[in-house]
Amino acid sequence: MPPKLTKLSRIYDGDMNKDAHSHFFDTLTATTSVLVTTHENPDGDALASVCLCSEFLTAAGKSVQIFCKDVPDKSFAFLPHIEKICSKKNALALTSIDAVVVLDCASLKRTGLSDEIKNLKQPIINIDHHRSNENFGKINIIDAGAVSTTQILYELLKEQRQDITKSMATCILTGILTDSGNFAYAPTNTQTFDIAGEMLTRGANVRGIITYTQKNKRLTTLKIWGLALSRLRYNPTYDIAATVLTQQDLKQFGVSKEDLEGLSNFLNTLKDAKIILVLYELPDGRVKGSLRTAREDVDVCRLAQVFGGGGHVKAAGFEVEGRLENTASGWIVK
Repeated sequence: MPPKLTKLSRIYDGDMNKDAHSHFFDTLTATTSVLVTTHENPDGDALASVCLCSEFLTAAGKSVQIFCKDVPDKSFAFLPHIEKICSKKNALALTSIDAVVVLDCASLKRTGLSDEIKNLKQPIINIDHHRSNENFGKINIIDAGAVSTTQILYELLKEQRQDITKSMATCILTGILTDSGNFAYAPTNTQTFDIAGEMLTRGANVRGIITYTQKNKRLTTLKIWGLALSRLRYNPTYDIAATVLTQQDLKQFGVSKEDLEGLSNFLNTLKDAKIILVLYELPDGRVKGSLRTAREDVDVCRLAQVFGGGGHVKAAGFEVEGRLENTASGWIVK
């Protein structure tokens, strides 16, 4: 039997005698055209989720539009339908859609389409595994105990006895591997390994996933990681190790924010601090903070929420207005 979701959040409209799973499939069955979207700066789970959903909906004969505010990193080119992802709002035909599916996104604002979506009469289906999710959908399926959003989609598909193809299996495993840090992070459990094993038997391209998502570092990427390591400082008062990178640093090395993916996870192997913080400047006048911890008694999501962010207990992030400045007393966000 497939594992059951540990938490179903509220359903705001519709037949309250049905659970969120039934609402999900009943709503999509009645649609002809669907918009699928996720959060800005998409990671492996976000991209794998929209591609998995697109695969399922396309096979069901639906017309699918996929939107992501930021262009996906080329390392995820192996995912099915990823070439269909649109990053231009004016290219979307929003008047023709019957429903919106938002995946792996705790806040509607992070889609970059909040103003356009919230005014639509069409239902919003919100599927996510972030504990900080704002339950913004008509249908909300939120499981903070799932290691990835692709795991939740897997459980939904299994519940409907949907055949899982090789392409679907690759998407599901991509989300699991990237969001679990190859089974290193909570809430990885026996179910996670069971699902991953099943995806391998169904033909998931595990070699491709590992090659394109892990063995993809350029020399310039490692050099800027080296700069980040050289700036790593420990604050004994808060038991935090932190480092910073500016836009000037990124330009000097010829890298983008995508090249910083994995840096905070790498630094999380440090045993001398409870929390890892990586701060780097975005090109639009904001500073991105990436928080990690390996300690059982620390919840970095709560810390991220103080700055308007969110995420998971062991991995979270936030963005604030400002720029990084090196002062006599250290780096500050000004």
